[in-house]
This record gives sequence, structure tokens and C-alpha cells, in this order.
Amino acid sequence: MKKLFLLFCLMLAANTFASPIKRQFQDMKYPTQQAVEKQSFDNLLAGSTTYVLLSNAGPASAATTVVSTFNAQPDVARNILITPGATTGDVEACVVTVSGLNYGSSTISENFTFLANASTAQTGSKAFKTVSSVSFPANCESGGFAATWNIGLGEKIGLKRCLGNAGDILFSLLNGAKEATAPTMTASASAMESNTADFNGTMNGANDFVLYFFQNYGCF
Repeated sequence: MKKLFLLFCLMLAANTFASPIKRQFQDMKYPTQQAVEKQSFDNLLAGSTTYVLLSNAGPASAATTVVSTFNAQPDVARNILITPGATTGDVEACVVTVSGLNYGSSTISENFTFLANASTAQTGSKAFKTVSSVSFPANCESGGFAATWNIGLGEKIGLKRCLGNAGDILFSLLNGAKEATAPTMTASASAMESNTADFNGTMNGANDFVLYFFQNYGCF
């Protein structure tokens, strides 16, 4: 009996040492868990009404027109401005659609609504990393079809993650110093392009900004 017991122990020990150790783990996240993110923005350009496209002719007839060639792309993901110009009396009530990519390179679009004879800029809220097309629907102009359209950049800068709330930020830095006035934030729990920061400091192509905020794991 003792010999059998010793043999059993030896077999058990041999099997234990021969078998690889299988680690059991799981990356867990509780529903309320958040993480602090740091995002840097170097040499942010000032907002411009003409940076992406300057005085582009719109529809030359009562037909849909799509613009897909631009002067420049946004320096970082940020919101878009559209401003009618030239003979704005030719502008009719219509919805212009901008399409492109967000910070995460997902396809997004945004509608800009204009009234007849519009001459002031319409400001978008979504942050575009790139603009791929601007679509003018049929009957967006009439008369001599002599309106022009400027596509520019706003100062709502796109974040790389989603916020649960607009107040989920710690602070921002301007050229390494903490800003006394926090950025104006917009938040979306699931749409990356709808999470933006409008910094209090001046965007002039030379100033650097850093934002510390809480992301909610909502837009990986």
C-alpha cells in the first residue's frame, strides 16, 4: 500500500511539473470606470472662413453639385464653417452636406442649413479630420447662379476619445501654463466627432495646447 501511495505521489508530481501553467485573467472595466487622457495640440491655427476652400462657385444650374477638390485640409480634427459670398441674392433655401473622416478615420457627415439670400456663416459642430466632399443639392441657387461658397475652419477642436459629460475635464495648458479659464466643451458618450474643446487661449498657429480629460470608453 505504501509503495502504491509513493508511486501515485511521484506520478502526480511529474504531471504537475510537466504541464504548463495556464494563467487565468480578464481585463475588466466596470460600467462607471473612466480614465484620464492627455491630448496635445501643437501650433493650432486660428479659425478661418476660407482655409479649406475659397470663393468656390456653387451650382451653375438647378442641379446637384459635389465639390471634392480643396485648397487645404484641417490642421487637426475641428469643426467646419460654410459662408456664402458674391451674389448671395442667388442663394436659395437648401441644405449643404459636408462629408469626411473624424479623428478615428470613421466616415461622418454634417448638414448645414441655409435660408434664401443667406450671407452669413453657418458653423458646424462636428470635428472633421479631413473633408472629402461638399454636396450642394438641386435648386440651392437660382437666378444668375453667381453665388460663391467659402469653406473654413472653426475653433472647436476634436478629441480622440468620448466624454460622458461636458464637465469631465481636469484642466488645459497653454504653452505649458495652466489656463485660468477652462475650455468650452461639447460631449457625446458615443460619437467621437461630437466631442470638442474650444480653448480660451488664442489659436494663432504658434500656441500649443494640452487638454487633460476623463474619457468614458464609449468610442474605441
